[in-house]
Amino acid sequence: MATKDEALTSAPGGFAADLASLPSFFIDPESAAKRIHGKWFWIAPFLIASIVGIAVGMYLMPTILHVTAMAPIPDGTTAEQHEKGLAYAAIGIKVFVFLSPLFTAVLWLVEAALLLGLAMVLGVSARFGALFNLAAGCSLIPTLAGIARAAIIHFKGDVSTAAELNPAMGLDIFLPEGSNKFLVAAAGYFSLFQFWWLVMMALIFAAAFRVSKGKGFAAVVPLWILGLLASTALAVFQK
Repeated sequence: MATKDEALTSAPGGFAADLASLPSFFIDPESAAKRIHGKWFWIAPFLIASIVGIAVGMYLMPTILHVTAMAPIPDGTTAEQHEKGLAYAAIGIKVFVFLSPLFTAVLWLVEAALLLGLAMVLGVSARFGALFNLAAGCSLIPTLAGIARAAIIHFKGDVSTAAELNPAMGLDIFLPEGSNKFLVAAAGYFSLFQFWWLVMMALIFAAAFRVSKGKGFAAVVPLWILGLLASTALAVFQK
């Protein structure tokens, strides 16, 4: 039986309707909120995110391998070992690209679980499935960011360093070259796409569960902060 919140926000289902509704997750919180109570809504954004993610990954693969090959050979490594390393790197990158949809789905599960916990703390009646759909729909914004990043790399032309594979798209654009990598990672998280994702997640959450916008932001901001901390921490793997 549908809950009161679902009755208020539900909309006719079907894959075609779900697919047609995806643009609303960029600009129309009220319309997007009507989709997330559908049981199978997540399939449409999953297909789009997967196709785009794999396509962007395959397009950037030659550039990534070029950057890997241009990196200084570690001391004590022979030319033969270096060539084998590059071959293994190519395989690893390809496997990662084709497994990226799985990683995406796991990320949505984590986001939905965290949102469910935050919703309970805030006294919001929300279902895990609806929150998973919310994470799936709003993931199209970082998917668009991935396309933008690939376009910047494409128009940049010759890319030969790891730093050039991660072009500045946030406040990191104002940092001088050679800045602390953790500072760069943190500043880069303050981007148009991240704030866009934050705002749409909060507004759709509020509209879908009939709560105030304040509660919507209270539920989503901690998730955004965790993303900031994770992005900064991952900088430890950058050279």
